[in-house]
Amino acid sequence: MDKVAEFQAFIAGCLDSLHNYAMLLARPPEDHEDLQESLLKAFNGFESFDRKLPFKAWVFGIIRNAHIDRQRRRKGATLEDPLNDNQTAGLLQSPLFSIPLAPEDILLRQETIERVREGIRRLPTLMREVVELRDIEGLSYRTISTVIDRPIGTVMSRLYRGRNLLRTYLVDPRRQDGHATRGTP
Repeated sequence: MDKVAEFQAFIAGCLDSLHNYAMLLARPPEDHEDLQESLLKAFNGFESFDRKLPFKAWVFGIIRNAHIDRQRRRKGATLEDPLNDNQTAGLLQSPLFSIPLAPEDILLRQETIERVREGIRRLPTLMREVVELRDIEGLSYRTISTVIDRPIGTVMSRLYRGRNLLRTYLVDPRRQDGHATRGTP
């Protein structure tokens, strides 16, 4: 198989995930050029891809690095990681959801999925990225560690804190900071 066909086969299997990850990092959302730039970089460096490793994780790393490079170019040449701040329609097609649902149930599920996605969008960048990679994309801790270039313990910590904060957002959507409200009706 030639390079172009092999690359296209890899990309075809994960394009939606790559797009979602690029959009997750894109703040503001208009900043979506990272995916195109990243796919071009991935294609140009495809010879260096180790076929024993997950392709999707390899491209996630390229997308992340392209995003960091873009942020650095905008802010000037700083040595600081721009992602270091302090701040599912596919589910319905899953075999787990193969039981026919009433239209009201489908709408309720779609609204729930949208609430969860909105909650994830509200998470601080570091937590949002790890929650997305683990809970939406299903990557292992080790793979996430490779993608974000941090130790597994850091991945686990960010995931734990991100899930707790997400839970807070879902239980009390009025809260913007994730802290429980006191004395409010």
